[in-house]
Amino acid sequence: MPDFEVLLIDDGSTDASGSICDSIAGSDARFKAFHKPNEGIGTTRQFGLEHASGEYTIHADSDDWVEPDYLELLYNEAVSSGADMVICDLLLEKGKKIVYLKQQPKAFDRKTMIEELVCRLQNGPCNKLVKRSLYTDNNISYPLGVDYGEDQLVNLQLIMAGASVSYVPKALYHYDNTSNPDSASRGMSAQKIIQGEKFVSELRRILPEGYEHIIDNQHLGVVYMAICSKAYSKKEFYDRFSFLKRVRWRDYRKKVFSIKVIIWTSLHISYGLALFMYSIKRTKRKMDL
Repeated sequence: MPDFEVLLIDDGSTDASGSICDSIAGSDARFKAFHKPNEGIGTTRQFGLEHASGEYTIHADSDDWVEPDYLELLYNEAVSSGADMVICDLLLEKGKKIVYLKQQPKAFDRKTMIEELVCRLQNGPCNKLVKRSLYTDNNISYPLGVDYGEDQLVNLQLIMAGASVSYVPKALYHYDNTSNPDSASRGMSAQKIIQGEKFVSELRRILPEGYEHIIDNQHLGVVYMAICSKAYSKKEFYDRFSFLKRVRWRDYRKKVFSIKVIIWTSLHISYGLALFMYSIKRTKRKMDL
């Protein structure tokens, strides 16, 4: 597929990335290099959208890679189906272990797509080809000051704007979960908890009535981050999260069983016991690596 453009955005890198971008752009007119201060992944994605000129857009992160027919298959499906968004499967690269992540939605209506994007499917935009006019016609942009879950917020706005969705049953994108220890999607901190709560607030703003159970489910993820980071005392933890005791066990979606148990224990039995359970889980994980 020769007719495409690639925007190489150097987001304040401190290594040779900027000069590599310039070199590539200088040798192929389809590639354009941009240099900007480091302002977070959401701001960088928005910069890309604002400088794109193609009919469709998609994002790729610098530590990942794609199949040779990545753009071609997604574009062909968009044209043949008339869809505004086309989703493909992913390969999660975890060192020597590779996990196939099937991303086929259960259905393509708005209600199901919202639940799928929040509770089951991967949040990132790297396996989603989107018609660019959907952003511009509906004033959809990455939220300022939100550095957690920003991709999910944009995806939900696209669906709320009426995006039609199609699917390509092939893993075209390789998500590297190990090579960059500073990746924004990894690690827990007090700052990340604050960002997580901003994300939940944005969810409440975006989603209409009837999706409270989905929002609460995402708030449970913030609870787990709080446990992992040990950022709060027992009193601070309960002051902040005790209202989530109302969430039913069956609504603990998109979470592995051990994490569900730790979250439930923190809210219903003992915060201290939950911290202990997490420390055991973390120790076991290190031993398994």
